[in-house]
Amino acid sequence: MFKDSRVIGVILVILTALMLSFVKPFNGLAPLGHYVIAALMITLAFWIFKPGGIPFLVGSAILVAGGLTLGLKYSVVASGFVSSAVWILIPALYFGFVLQKTGLGRRIAYLVLKSFTPSWATMALSWFIIGLLLSALTPSITVRLAIVMPIALGVIDACRQKYNSNGSAYIALIAFGMCIFPGTGWLTGSLGGPIMIGFLPPELRSLATFNAWFRILALPWFIVTAVYVLLIYLLMKPKEPIRITLDTFRKQYAELGPVTRQEIIAALILLGALLLFTTETWHGIPTAATALLALVLLFLFRIITPDEIGTGANWDVIMFFGVALSLSTILVEAKVTAWIAPALEAGMLALAPNPLLFMMVATFGVFLIRFVDVPWGYSTIALTTTVLIPAWNQFGIHPLVATFAYLAGINFFLLGYQQPWVLMAEGIIRNRGWAAGHIFTAGFCYIVAVAVALLVSVPYWRMIGAVQ
Repeated sequence: MFKDSRVIGVILVILTALMLSFVKPFNGLAPLGHYVIAALMITLAFWIFKPGGIPFLVGSAILVAGGLTLGLKYSVVASGFVSSAVWILIPALYFGFVLQKTGLGRRIAYLVLKSFTPSWATMALSWFIIGLLLSALTPSITVRLAIVMPIALGVIDACRQKYNSNGSAYIALIAFGMCIFPGTGWLTGSLGGPIMIGFLPPELRSLATFNAWFRILALPWFIVTAVYVLLIYLLMKPKEPIRITLDTFRKQYAELGPVTRQEIIAALILLGALLLFTTETWHGIPTAATALLALVLLFLFRIITPDEIGTGANWDVIMFFGVALSLSTILVEAKVTAWIAPALEAGMLALAPNPLLFMMVATFGVFLIRFVDVPWGYSTIALTTTVLIPAWNQFGIHPLVATFAYLAGINFFLLGYQQPWVLMAEGIIRNRGWAAGHIFTAGFCYIVAVAVALLVSVPYWRMIGAVQ
């Protein structure tokens, strides 16, 4: 057991957490704050290392049990489960299940691929369109990867590209990026949307509507996506012409057979939900309510059957997000946020009068933290959003503008271990798409793309009044 580096990692973190609890080294932080930080460290150790392949539920249970043992109320340690984010997340996972079960996701992908004469440029364009369409139907990146990455591997084989070469990496990394980046530009296009709403202070959540999210964040994430694709094209595009014909995709599409009744019904329900999401300001139905109503229709039309309740959504992921969203309330209640607030405010508020400098420092600061805060940086988000976003809002910086820094951090990768989606994609294509050096290059392309997006977006945010 002790030969497993993951087990050793957990043991070292537990010992460090116990030492923190006994020594209490942080001046001005109450004992409860030290204990909560220790419990969070142990939770993060189980989330990051996952010794023996244990589920996220184990780490989540440690944090909830630890909080209750320390005297925190149920309404504090489980506060994330009453957030609208969780009630958007649950239907979203089922939406992704429906895309896979009915074959609608694959049909959309092949429909796009067979619409363009194959070339390396049109391949990138096809993946971009596929990413947009699938993001419109489900915010689940897991599902998009499950649909797109096997198709990408098939394209690699059809183009006769050597595994882990520049050519295979070009195909796989553009497909991977299109599963993640485009949908971040609207509220229900990725799980980052509902998750960040959950982390926003309650008094500011009303500002994070679907329309506001799209108006403020669609442009920067379109730029991130476009620049990322362009850089991958310039750095990894094979020198030889593409070795595939249009008939290849036409035959693969034909093999799917005629469009089924389930696909039609699923498409109508999901498109109807998208329409209601985008017109929320007109009809007043909250995003979570729309998502839940769409889920009800999927059950009533038997697209999802009762025996698929347990398999259609990953309840381990739901527990993880629910507890992760509770972190903000837990840290506030334990006075950890109040203890760290002066240091955070002193450094960041001095930058608030210069929005471009502020956004650059905030974004790249989150990037640096992601080297240690591995599971999407949620503990950092929980610790800082309740302090910084209200303060920045007072300086005329809209909460969703500040949210860009956190979203960029959630999507960040430079090394494979930093991004769970990279590890998932590698597993799906059985490590036949890219080498470690390609991941580093793609991560660098992403960093450059984010910087370009900020340079363009800050003047745009001023123009629309999101930055004063």
